[in-house]
Amino acid sequence: MNQKLLNLIRCDRCEGDLVGADGALCCPHCGRSVPLQNGIPLFTPPPDGMQPSEKLARGPEIGTAWRKANWRFLREQLTALPQGAAILDVGAGRGDFADLFEGRNYLALDVYPYPEVDIVCDLTQTTPFREAAFDALVLMNVLEHVYDTQSLLNALTGMLKPGGVLIVAVPFLVKLHQEPVDFVRYTHYALEQIGNKQGLVVEQIEGFYDPMSLLGEGTGNLKNAVLPGLRGPRHYAGRALLAGMDILSASLGRMIGPGRLLPPDQTRSHAPTGYHVVYRRI
Repeated sequence: MNQKLLNLIRCDRCEGDLVGADGALCCPHCGRSVPLQNGIPLFTPPPDGMQPSEKLARGPEIGTAWRKANWRFLREQLTALPQGAAILDVGAGRGDFADLFEGRNYLALDVYPYPEVDIVCDLTQTTPFREAAFDALVLMNVLEHVYDTQSLLNALTGMLKPGGVLIVAVPFLVKLHQEPVDFVRYTHYALEQIGNKQGLVVEQIEGFYDPMSLLGEGTGNLKNAVLPGLRGPRHYAGRALLAGMDILSASLGRMIGPGRLLPPDQTRSHAPTGYHVVYRRI
């Protein structure tokens, strides 16, 4: 059992201290018992129908342009934190950004008992952490998978120390993923409002504008969803035209370069791949 975690959690029913006993965490005050799986406390069961993610290689130069931008953004935000800052990665999954937390006072949470996490809990259902336990909370490509956003933000705000930061990356124009737990997309207007409602100051918000990724999503949909339904000459003509589009898009991509990060009010584009946001609790 992670002693660092044990110091930060308490009974989610009566707020009493938890102690280890016979493969579980128990509350001597109210009798609450939290099962342990490979030493990981499960405060809530995994969502019905959720398919666990596979572990993929991640890094600053691996994956989509959006993923690479996420990596740079998070690295910048972590660098600005004091070395001893208490950090919780909410929705950590398979530890996509774990390398960035190496040497940090860091814990990982998810709703599924992946081997890489320290605690399993759906924070929209219950909050087992002590008040103001963390200097920073991280949600990297998580918010779109939360149906009850307001309950999550209520919990997160209470877990943040005054002056603490909530670091968010959230996609906007991307395909459905991790179905069936993919629920919403947020504009920057919505991201500002949901923070303000919690008394969180929006310290930074930027959109990632990458027209080539949008073009790639469109041609990928044509190849995988439209082209298989065509027959005869239309099918072969479609294949030829798409091959030509691939060549042209590759040339265009080399010409215009990678996507750009800009504040939403400083771009003419209304089609961001996603947003990076830093909220601060006042």
